[in-house]
Amino acid sequence: MRRLLLLAALLLAACQQPPALQAPVTSAVASAAKLRAEGDALMAGGNYTGAVEKFRQAIDLEPASVPLRFALGSAYSFLDRRPEAISQFRWVMAHSAAGTSEHEESRRWLVRVGALVEAGAGVAKAESAPGEAQKVDPSTQGSIAGQTQWPGVTPAEHQVSLRVSMLGTEDATRGVQRRAELLLGERFEFKEIPEGQYRVVGIHDDRIVWDQRVTVKGGKQTELAWGQADSSLPVTAFPSARR
Repeated sequence: MRRLLLLAALLLAACQQPPALQAPVTSAVASAAKLRAEGDALMAGGNYTGAVEKFRQAIDLEPASVPLRFALGSAYSFLDRRPEAISQFRWVMAHSAAGTSEHEESRRWLVRVGALVEAGAGVAKAESAPGEAQKVDPSTQGSIAGQTQWPGVTPAEHQVSLRVSMLGTEDATRGVQRRAELLLGERFEFKEIPEGQYRVVGIHDDRIVWDQRVTVKGGKQTELAWGQADSSLPVTAFPSARR
């Protein structure tokens, strides 16, 4: 009888043990970093609408992120959605330190479109005296310039539109983004570029014509010569080239 009681007690104790811990379920929600990377890739490919959606999703996860806000403002600016871009760039200026790439690029864009004077009181006060703004050493900035050309295509005769996007690819330059609209056969140039690594992409009708990574050095100009031999597209990519 004693043995039966002991066995019953052991069984009861086993039943009272807490259940084994379940392995945590991995969240299906994409991280902000992953969404940012996807948005950057869409930006580089000229899909600014898709980039906006990715950056907005990332901001929902990290609403206080300056780099994400700047990326969203840049995507809006490439879509010529000026009110939305102004709102994001003002936010960046109000929440970032002067001298950072995001702050300076936001200030430069707002000045260029004449929107800086409409900023909030704090920003307006900080920027009201241009001479007091932090000066950038010219020796730490360079430029990127390039000549585009294609067999049988001339700007005047064929009018093949081309969009050139420049994006920073490392932490020090990730906030630097520029864009130029031109015709195939024309020259482009981006000035006052902080030294560092960048990706420069030439796009026509959502097709990547050129995609090149460059390193900008302070006080120097990085020259690109884009021709058909530098592209993954065939020489017949443009109908006008077959005339």
